[in-house]
Amino acid sequence: MHLGRRKRTATAVAAAVIGGLLGGAAPGAVQAAPVPPPADSPATSPTASSTTAPATTAGASEAGSSASGRSTATRAPASTSATPRASTTAGTTPAVWPRPQSLTGRGPAVRLGGEVTLLADADADPYALAALQEVLTAAGVRDVHTGLPGRGPVFRVSGPSGEATEEALKALRVPERLDLPRGGYQLATGRFQGRDTVVLDGVGEDGLFHAVQTLRQLVGADGEIPGVAVRDWPGTAERGITEGFYGRPWTLEQRLAQVDFLGRTKQNRYLYAPGDDPYRQAQWREPYPAAQQEEFRALAARARANHVTLGWAVAPAQSMCLASDADVAALTRKIDAMWALGVRSFQLQFPDAGYGEWHCSKDADAFGRDAKGAAAAHARVADAVARHLAERHPDGEPLTVLPTEYYQDGATDYRTELAGALDADVRVAWTGVGVVPRTITGGELAGAREALGHPLVTMDNYPVNDYAQDRLFLGPSTGRDPAVAAGSAAFLAHAMEQPAASRVPLFTAADYAWNPKGYRPQESWRAAVDDLAGPDPAAREALRALAGNDASSILDPKGESAYLKPLMAAFWDARTSPGGTAAGARTAAEEKAARELRAAFTVMRRAPERLAATADGTLDDETGPWLEQLSRYGQAGETAVDMLLAQARGDGAAAWQAQLRLEPLREALKASRATVGAGVLDPFLTRAVTESAAWTGADRTPASRTDRAPDSYTVRLDRARPVEALTVMTARTDGGSGTGGAPATDARVEAYVPGEGWRELGPLSASGWTQADLKGLRADALRVVWSGGGPAPEVRSLVPWFADGPRAGLELARTETDAEIGGPAQRVDVELTGLRAGEVRGPMTAKAPKGIAVRLPKQAVVERGARTTVPLEVSVGADVPAGSYRVPVSFAGEERVLTVRAFPRTAGPDLARAASASSSGDETPDFPAASAVDGDAKTRWSSPAEDGAWWQLELAEPARIGQVVLHWQDAYASRYRVQVSADGRVWRTAATVSDGRGGRESVRMDAADTRFLRVQGETRATPYGYSLWSVETYAVAPQDPPKKPAEKPVEKPAEKPTEEPTTPERAEGGPEGASEGAPEERDTP
Repeated sequence: MHLGRRKRTATAVAAAVIGGLLGGAAPGAVQAAPVPPPADSPATSPTASSTTAPATTAGASEAGSSASGRSTATRAPASTSATPRASTTAGTTPAVWPRPQSLTGRGPAVRLGGEVTLLADADADPYALAALQEVLTAAGVRDVHTGLPGRGPVFRVSGPSGEATEEALKALRVPERLDLPRGGYQLATGRFQGRDTVVLDGVGEDGLFHAVQTLRQLVGADGEIPGVAVRDWPGTAERGITEGFYGRPWTLEQRLAQVDFLGRTKQNRYLYAPGDDPYRQAQWREPYPAAQQEEFRALAARARANHVTLGWAVAPAQSMCLASDADVAALTRKIDAMWALGVRSFQLQFPDAGYGEWHCSKDADAFGRDAKGAAAAHARVADAVARHLAERHPDGEPLTVLPTEYYQDGATDYRTELAGALDADVRVAWTGVGVVPRTITGGELAGAREALGHPLVTMDNYPVNDYAQDRLFLGPSTGRDPAVAAGSAAFLAHAMEQPAASRVPLFTAADYAWNPKGYRPQESWRAAVDDLAGPDPAAREALRALAGNDASSILDPKGESAYLKPLMAAFWDARTSPGGTAAGARTAAEEKAARELRAAFTVMRRAPERLAATADGTLDDETGPWLEQLSRYGQAGETAVDMLLAQARGDGAAAWQAQLRLEPLREALKASRATVGAGVLDPFLTRAVTESAAWTGADRTPASRTDRAPDSYTVRLDRARPVEALTVMTARTDGGSGTGGAPATDARVEAYVPGEGWRELGPLSASGWTQADLKGLRADALRVVWSGGGPAPEVRSLVPWFADGPRAGLELARTETDAEIGGPAQRVDVELTGLRAGEVRGPMTAKAPKGIAVRLPKQAVVERGARTTVPLEVSVGADVPAGSYRVPVSFAGEERVLTVRAFPRTAGPDLARAASASSSGDETPDFPAASAVDGDAKTRWSSPAEDGAWWQLELAEPARIGQVVLHWQDAYASRYRVQVSADGRVWRTAATVSDGRGGRESVRMDAADTRFLRVQGETRATPYGYSLWSVETYAVAPQDPPKKPAEKPVEKPAEKPTEEPTTPERAEGGPEGASEGAPEERDTP
């Protein structure tokens, strides 16, 4: 709200504001992440090109000695954000959010002390001056002089006239503001008239207020303002939020806090549209109760102080006769009543209107029962409201209409009729293509604007969560093209029911809407978390954990727990890496990875206590179920890591007690309705329990039967077998903690030895974990037996480790691999599993045919119950004929065969680029076969949803094809063949892929005389058809005359190797040779 052009002196206005006579709540501080500089200027924001203007130092003394006024600054209302101001040093510039269009570091910093001099235009915005008062007070300024000469640095603050800043801006070599849009501003520091000077110059009603919000972030904790020149403006004229969810509406206090948040993040719209407010829907004719009217007045006042326009949405269609002039008059009376309460923007909503369902028979008679009639009815009411607003409130904003078809794509009968009937000034709201679209593109915006024929208000339904009440959506806004914000009349993000938590994604939406081209989601998200958490590092860390484990959404389905995934991967990798000759060789890396992962789980566990005071203590109230679930996952994660570490160091008792603590935690996690860490945390715990069971032996299912009696637990084997060791796991049954305890009197472990009877092996351990070394004792039954006197033990597992079974498991990550003749080695992981109660150690061998080189460790060690991944590298010599070769790999008496398919080297250009493409059919004309070879990364071929669909090439001339590279879209084939032909009529299979995984797939072959090449689908991996972004085709490289091979494969491919190699499904064995090598690695020629 402006004071207008009344003849008041700058001194008088400044004194009134600084003295606290002008009311209104000033918004709080905001924290930002660093703005990365461009390559050519380390101090310049990369989001816009800007010229660094040198600071101007005026040698002349201050002009004149006019009398100065002096006042003592009073403290403005406390900031609603506890975010600390960044400390600044020479050459560094704090970041600003939303990210400015141009921020240039230059010149020395301006240090604030106890006094400043403020020169403000008479028409300077009072709310901006109140916000400036708060900034200065927080920086330690106590005395403000309102005229020259004054004392301390000089602040020159403009109103619309720009009188106070014009000369200073010229002297500081700052461009004129004439080309800045409304809401834009300039902020500069330097020397003017011999004084340290800070200039704040705004355009329009909001520009100066925005400048103060930037200054708030620039003032360092030490009271320094860095040398800067900021030239900034909003990329979207109207930016803000919608309170429109179904559920418990926000309280007045929550709304006021949200408006303060809007102000400090330079947003200027708040649309009130709660889904469960009857006075804007079924009871729209009735006035709000007196208490709610007072709340609207308070909300409107706070909105004015924050330069936010308060909007109100009404959805009367289900209870309104649209053809009735009386009902239209009642609607305009309600709108006038809301105007009187401070509302200054209105939206008329028809989201759930049925085309044939009318509130009165008059509507059916007037408009019929089709889409065009419904559009005509909606336009009639909207035009009447728009005319009323224009006549009664000519300075108000244009009416916005949310039509029934607000999320459809393209033109429809309803949209076409509505576009033609609506008044030209009426704006139309849409949500993108879809109610909650993953992406909104500039093309979709242009299509909607063409179909609806009016300026568009984009109402983004993120992060609203009323359709998924078990979720919080705390990830950044993503998938919205810059053109959407720039091309919309307004951009509104739909908040969640949890107002404080909503500020994390809403902060990022504000950043996007202000500077769409400079928006960087992850940087913005980190700044949003810090802004909400405040200055406490522990609170920031905890909020990152909460937000990071509630980050996935329709916008980013894979965003959940992204920060934890690499920690988990490092932990599992360390556990499966080869350990060398000692069990401890692996555990050092495992313990390091475990420490880092456990620390992250600890942050999760402690999050509720660390966030108790965040957002004035409201965040934990809003997010209680999710914080509790996060904490439970943190405790469960800590326990799981402890369990596995104890097993790694051989401490079975500690590991078992950790497992007993983990069990009730997992049950509690299942009982909660709050979803946290979806797809990441539960799988981690499941894998931990699975790996633990492999170590304890609880996952074994030997041929046996179990007998339970009041004084014993017996496992009877199907035959007498040598038992190497015995593991017994027990828990308490007396209502204790389940972590062991005193066993029953005389509880002991026994084995039944044929011809001897029961032999005592030892007492049952009080820890709940009993391990007995039987040294190959032959037994056909094992038991735990006890007598009275104490609580009976609950036997969870009794596990015999047999001496006559496999010592270790051996599996190949893949049983086939392609290798280029004379080319680089290919890696195949060998997975070893320990199947004994102790470590298994022994040599690894590979028997490779002549010319096939195999490298793998000479020795391998696999610990009890552990999985170890051993790398195997295989390469094919230059003189080896094309074909398939068998390489048996063995360890600890187990053997698996790796089939190596040798193919000739390829070279030369991509032949597909000069070929013509065709297909069995295209899904639509928009996805033709030619799109897969046009060189455009944005186009693709897509087939109808048929398993047998195919795509093919006709090459410019016959060639010997050695490689085809397929780039699949999300719709790919799980099984397909690559076929070739010389004439396009007779086809032969060059390669078969039976385990297609999408993405980039390289298929090797040796197919001579190929003129036609076809990708023949057999099985779709998705419900859709097949879709290829591109296909590359390469010929076999020219080769020197081949030398006589030392040894040929035992079985040749079906056709000559120089024409067509054996396909994967027809691979047979080649000649075998012994594997010999160096002490640690083998390199078999």
